[in-house]
Amino acid sequence: MKRNPFFFGEVVTGENFTDRVNEIKRLTAELRGGHNIFLISPRRYGKTSLIINVLEHLNKEGLFTFYIDLYKVASLRELLEAYAKGVARSCTTRVERFSEFIKDVFPRLRPKIIIGSDGVPSIEVDIHLKDRELLDSLEEVFDVPEKIAKNRKRNFVVVFDEFQEILNLDGERIEKMMRACFQHHHNVAYLFAGSKRHLIYSMVSEPNRAFYKLGDIMNLQKIEPAEMMMFLKKQFSKGPIELTENILDYVLEISENVPYNVQYLCHHLWNWCLEAKNIEKEDVMKVVNNIIAEQSVNYIALWDGLSLHQRLFLKAISKFQNKPIFSKNFIVENDLGTSGSIQKSITLLKKKNIIDVDVKEIRFNDVFFKEWIKKKML
Repeated sequence: MKRNPFFFGEVVTGENFTDRVNEIKRLTAELRGGHNIFLISPRRYGKTSLIINVLEHLNKEGLFTFYIDLYKVASLRELLEAYAKGVARSCTTRVERFSEFIKDVFPRLRPKIIIGSDGVPSIEVDIHLKDRELLDSLEEVFDVPEKIAKNRKRNFVVVFDEFQEILNLDGERIEKMMRACFQHHHNVAYLFAGSKRHLIYSMVSEPNRAFYKLGDIMNLQKIEPAEMMMFLKKQFSKGPIELTENILDYVLEISENVPYNVQYLCHHLWNWCLEAKNIEKEDVMKVVNNIIAEQSVNYIALWDGLSLHQRLFLKAISKFQNKPIFSKNFIVENDLGTSGSIQKSITLLKKKNIIDVDVKEIRFNDVFFKEWIKKKML
């Protein structure tokens, strides 16, 4: 049986990555040239896969690269350890050299060589610092990529993914420290990426914030439908599975052309239709209904955690998409009370990552949750 060519919930590279040629060109050129970028993306747009593909290009060109996901970092101590270990790994290959590198460059850190159950050695770094010393050590560690780049005459690119999470780690002081360090780095380019757009915008657009005008802002958009359709045709042809442009249009309509949703739906379509060798509109709806049924327990739990007003609002935008939500007719027709109540529900639903707001457009982060609401709650 041929392998399913549609991937979701993981970083995708190579032929399984939907090209994003222009985005890769821009990011690669900017970072190669030493310019800082703030990459702002809604959830499920393939931000992390894009970043990893860009870093692969830069690695092939001979640059040092380092990627850190701040969503996984829960304390200043973890940030210090992850940053030090990641920078060292980006510059060294053998375990022995790694250990010596840590001792030379980060004298306060104590590397330990760990032999895994598979016999493969790896490194752990223990940090023996008191809490009050952590910030001083972080400032020292943040300067290391610039020192390495100068000494080895090879530029460095550092990526902070989910950068807005820095606000949970003594945010204001860390922001100021990073700015103080990074603005003097001439051999390191920084990519600050985030999915909570309102937080990232505040960090970079307010004059009183530390990261104000530290770099350009790049908003990640949906992939052009024509480009996405070409990718889907290529992937389905590996089956080979036949489908018309009308079916592809319908797939993009259901998934709202959000990369994660498209890959997720097509993954299940592939499994459903591999033997039949073709896809009809009825197949798409059957697969969507199967997805809703599989996720029903999760959706019920999510629904149970919402207030009555939040439920009313989600039902309203599921049924009347793209209508002016603050208009008197919309509020009265859907029994939503006041515009203030709507704004409160929007704020809370954004915090729960159920919806996202782009200018005036409100969309579900999980399009299949919207379909579940339409099927079960309307």
